[in-house]
Amino acid sequence: MNLLLLALLAGPALAQDDDDDDDFSFLEAGDEAAAKTAAEAIDATDFDVDEDDDFGDWEDAPPPSERDPGPAPELGRRNTSIGTNKATALPYTVVGKNPLADNYEAAVVFADRDSVVVELPILVARNAGDFEGRAYWVVGEVYADGMKIAESRQQVTSDAIAKAGPTLVFVKMLVPVPAESGSLELRIGKTSSAAGQAEPLFTRQVAYKL
Repeated sequence: MNLLLLALLAGPALAQDDDDDDDFSFLEAGDEAAAKTAAEAIDATDFDVDEDDDFGDWEDAPPPSERDPGPAPELGRRNTSIGTNKATALPYTVVGKNPLADNYEAAVVFADRDSVVVELPILVARNAGDFEGRAYWVVGEVYADGMKIAESRQQVTSDAIAKAGPTLVFVKMLVPVPAESGSLELRIGKTSSAAGQAEPLFTRQVAYKL
């Protein structure tokens, strides 16, 4: 009798346990479904390399030595009408010109906030036969309002004389200027020593504007 009573009491308890497990089974199923969905999403997006992706071109990219470097950087500009960076023939005629004479125009080739660069070509020899063989200095002086503001000296030797054509030197200086516009005077001379007093040859005027 006692055994039968215990069996009857245990039956409902076991049934209750089974019901509890059934009540929480939907949570386990939901967790499993969420994990599966997340795994499929990762496989479908994060690790799928398309043909158009940049990664697909790595193997076909040329080595650095074969790549197009692109256009060369611009190194600078020269604001002048008498020359370019491309090598060409001299734009100065020597027909009827005498060495160390007033043959060509002076020009302002650059301008800054308070200074300009002046340039003047000077013919020193039409051919090698014009050079006497003794070295000398061409002296260039720049004046503004009667005041000397710049000077340059350039030595001319037999080694600097072209053998098959004319030879020119260029007096070129950066000159501080006293106003936004005005006129500069270039005085050109010649001397036989580096520090000697120059013998006047000619003068040139050039206008400037900042």
